[in-house]
Amino acid sequence: MKKLFALVFMLFSVNSFAAGETTLKDIQFKDLNNNTVTLEQYQGKKLYVKMWASWCPICLAGLAEIDELSAEQNKDFNVITIVSPGQKGEKSSDKFIEWYKGLEYKNIVVLLDEKGEALKRTKVRGYPSSLIVDQELNLQKVIPGHLGTAQIKQAFN
Repeated sequence: MKKLFALVFMLFSVNSFAAGETTLKDIQFKDLNNNTVTLEQYQGKKLYVKMWASWCPICLAGLAEIDELSAEQNKDFNVITIVSPGQKGEKSSDKFIEWYKGLEYKNIVVLLDEKGEALKRTKVRGYPSSLIVDQELNLQKVIPGHLGTAQIKQAFN
């Protein structure tokens, strides 16, 4: 049990070191309509980012919660998700978009990191992972694993 705790702590620590001066401001993403976007539209408010994949059952199980959180008004932070087509076993952009549009989620912002730049900068190694980003779009923390709504809200307190 101690070894398992040490391993989990070590993984969390390694991912936490990805934060600091890492910025996500200038990365170009695609939206589900194939438009090029950056995160600059979110500057000025903290940002919760869920990085996930279509093949990840834990990620899929958490999408309903992310959809509800995304729809909430008066939060101190914005909520988006990032998927990296062609990276870490994910579908191509076209196949992902077709697949995702068949789902029922109407409030989730999904951005496609086609070049894997967000993965590289944040050093995310597995899915799901959560990013806590400040108002200037600087990465503050990387948290591996699923976070529920209460945990996400607590991360911004």
